[in-house]
Amino acid sequence: MKQPVTYFNEWGSVPVDDDVRPFSTIDPYNGGTDRGNRKHHFVSVVYMRGFADARGRVQIYRQEDPGNPQPMQPRATAYEKDYYSQKLPDGGQETHRFEDLWNGIETVWPETVRALESRRLSAAISFNVQGMQAIMCARVPATRDRHARILEAKLRQECKVLEELGKLPPELEQYRGQFDTVPVGIDPQKTLLAMVGEFNKHGDLCFQLGFEVLHNESDLPFLTSDNPVCSYNPSQPPFLRMPYDHSGEIELIFPMTARMLLRGSSRIEPTNIISRHRDVEDRTEVLDYNRTIAQFAYRLTIGRDRSSDDLVREYSALVPTISIEALRSEWGIQIIWSHVFGPRPILAQFIDTSEKAARLEARMANSTGGTPRVAG
Repeated sequence: MKQPVTYFNEWGSVPVDDDVRPFSTIDPYNGGTDRGNRKHHFVSVVYMRGFADARGRVQIYRQEDPGNPQPMQPRATAYEKDYYSQKLPDGGQETHRFEDLWNGIETVWPETVRALESRRLSAAISFNVQGMQAIMCARVPATRDRHARILEAKLRQECKVLEELGKLPPELEQYRGQFDTVPVGIDPQKTLLAMVGEFNKHGDLCFQLGFEVLHNESDLPFLTSDNPVCSYNPSQPPFLRMPYDHSGEIELIFPMTARMLLRGSSRIEPTNIISRHRDVEDRTEVLDYNRTIAQFAYRLTIGRDRSSDDLVREYSALVPTISIEALRSEWGIQIIWSHVFGPRPILAQFIDTSEKAARLEARMANSTGGTPRVAG
C-alpha cells in the first residue's frame, strides 16, 4: 500500500485504501472552504445527506416543537452565524480555520461511506469514521453548552467570593447580592478552545472500544441528531440510563446513514478499529437504536421520513446535559458536575461591547422583572 503525504504527523500516517483517502492527506491549511463564509454548520451537510430522502430533504424535529417536523435541505439547517469564528489580536475576525479542519474529514466522507456500504474494512476507513465521530462529539452545541455552563458556575462563585471580600470591581457592584440568579453570558471563544480536550477524550475512549458496522435491512430507517455520538452503559434500561456513563461496560452508537450505524463496545476486540460488518433485520433492534439516538438529541432530531414521529416526541422533553454543584473550601472553589438527562438549558447572551450593553440596559429598563446580563 502506498504511504501518502499527511498533515497530522505520525498520527495521520494511514495507508490509502484503493479509492479511500485518509482525511489526513487533505491539507487543512489550504482547504476548499469559503474564506468569507459566516454560516457555520454544527452538523456536517455531507453527513446529513446520508439521511436525506429521494428529494434530498431531511425531516428536522426541533426539541421545542417535536410535533411539527419540517422537511429541509441539509444546507438550510443545523447552522449558526459565526459559530466557529474567532477574534484576532488586531481586533479582526477569522471565519475559516475550523471550517478548514472539518473540510478534510467531510471531503473523504462520501468515499468512506461507499466503501462501508460495500462491506470493506481497512485502516483508512476506520480512521475516517473516527474523524467524523470526533468532530461530531466536539463541535456540537450539546458539548459547547456544557463547557459554557461549567464556566458560568465558576464565574458566579468567583464573583461571590469577591463580594464577600469587599473587592468587587466597580462594574459589578450593581449585581451585589444577585450572583446566584443574575444571567451570566460566557465568551463563546472559550468553548471553542475546549474542543481540543474533547478530541483527546474521544480518542482515549476509542481505545477502549472495538467497532462494527450495522447494516439496516429493516423497513425503519435510522435517525440521527445534532448530537449523534451516543455512549452509555448498555446494562441500564433507557429510562435509568445516564449519558456518557463510562464507569462499567460501554456501548457507543453513531448513525452514519439511514441504513448504516457504527456500534462500539467494550466487549469487541480489537479496539480502535472497525473489525466486522453485521446485518440488522429485526425492526425492534433498529427501534431500540433509534430510541437512544432520540434520547441523545439536543436541539434537533433528524430523520429520513416521518416513521419515528412518536418516538421523537417521547424523548423531546429531556436532553443530555449536566448537573452542577459548587463547593468551596480552604483550597478554593471546586465545580462538581455530572452528566444527566434534563431540560435543555437556555444560555445567557454574552455581552462583549459597550453598544450591546447599552441596548440590553435599555431593554431591561423598559421591561418588568428584568435583570441585565453579566459579561463573562
